[in-house]
Amino acid sequence: MRTYVRMVFHSEGASPLVVLKLMRELGFEESMGMHDFVYKWKDKASFDDVIKMVADMHGRMKGLDVNYEITTIS
Repeated sequence: MRTYVRMVFHSEGASPLVVLKLMRELGFEESMGMHDFVYKWKDKASFDDVIKMVADMHGRMKGLDVNYEITTIS
């Protein structure tokens, strides 16, 4: 199971390097292609597990002025 994140940056938001550091701290890896980051779940996660992880990411990104899109595939 994997959760993918696609980021959209703009010149008035945080530096992509700041976001990269934050995403690595949350356990995400960089990904090339349609998505910028991937979280590889060790076990099958429930919907609640995914929402909790995304809520943590959302809270840590607050104020960075970066848009993102989440996709989870089991």
